[in-house]
Amino acid sequence: MKQKTSLLAAMAATAFICAGVPASAEGFISEVRLGVMDHDSSMFHDSHETSDPDINAEIRFVSPDFLAWAFAPRPLIGGTVNTGNGTSFGYAGLGWTFDLTDAFFIDLTFGGAVHDGSTKGRTATSKDYGCRAQFHESGSIGYRFDKSNALMLTVEHMSNGGLCKRNEGLTNTGIRYAYTF
Repeated sequence: MKQKTSLLAAMAATAFICAGVPASAEGFISEVRLGVMDHDSSMFHDSHETSDPDINAEIRFVSPDFLAWAFAPRPLIGGTVNTGNGTSFGYAGLGWTFDLTDAFFIDLTFGGAVHDGSTKGRTATSKDYGCRAQFHESGSIGYRFDKSNALMLTVEHMSNGGLCKRNEGLTNTGIRYAYTF
């Protein structure tokens, strides 16, 4: 639990520090996101892990010019930390945001994750994820209040896609706040 508390504190400090970075044309951080997630959401399957909520933090960077051909995805790093004894993970990848209207948008991500759950069978507090490295993807529908502030309903999923012998994935649902620089 001490390790998770330290990780959670580090994520919160990083998010607050990044939120204080002034926006500029030369800036490399484009957005910071913070949220609360329903861990191992029973919306999609029977939940095995804890019902303690997750804290999610994510930093989005400005899309580099060489990714313009791929609809200009923004590189991202983030983490989802369980506040109890459930699985926590860090992730990195690419995120695409598509405007539906001036206010509504959808957001999709794809990348990889590393977790602290079990890889050698189910335990009292963890599913059997099969291997440490996983795929991570998410989808959100969001609403922008103005050019800087938005709220999103998010579903995120982590699994190894069948690359390891065992593959019990983790699906979280929740709400996140985004601040765009």
